[in-house]
Amino acid sequence: MSYFPFMIELNNERCLIAGGGTVAYRKVCSMLEFGAVVTVVSPEFCPELLELAERLCVSDKYSSGHLTLVKRCVQPQDIDGAFVVIMATDDGKVNHEMAELCRQQRILVNVVDVKSDCGFYFPAIIKDKEVVISVSTGGQSPVLAGTIKRNIESHLGRSYGDIAERMGELREQIKAQIDGEEERKKAFQQMVRSLLDES
Repeated sequence: MSYFPFMIELNNERCLIAGGGTVAYRKVCSMLEFGAVVTVVSPEFCPELLELAERLCVSDKYSSGHLTLVKRCVQPQDIDGAFVVIMATDDGKVNHEMAELCRQQRILVNVVDVKSDCGFYFPAIIKDKEVVISVSTGGQSPVLAGTIKRNIESHLGRSYGDIAERMGELREQIKAQIDGEEERKKAFQQMVRSLLDES
């Protein structure tokens, strides 16, 4: 059965990632970009994670997010208060047990490379400001999802993020000026066409 896609607010939400390898690093980068407060718990951290943590001390690249590294093995209490948990340790038993605890507490959980333990999947993401396109294969093939993502990216020539920002600025004006739903829809469609022609 395929998974239902929905957009979720991660800004200022507490996210736990167990494991300090390159897979964890990629998840951290993605979540920070959406403003998450990320804690990574692992006895060891890959160079990329250590470098990212160091850069965040002096850079505002991920100014909307926050990263904390905790150097030890993950413990059950680490999931307390977490909105999302990602299990990416090398210990399958620990990953499974922690996923079970998450399910009991109704915490969204993803266990890397173990479909049966996942409550959600990470899609391949294209992000241009507020415009976000995601591609998922339901955990069947992340490589295929990545290929589809690159195919879509190769056909995106415009800055849809800029257009979305402009539409957001004009939206309230149109709603205030035009009463009928059908008339508003036509006005929005005309505005989008004009902005696309300009870009």
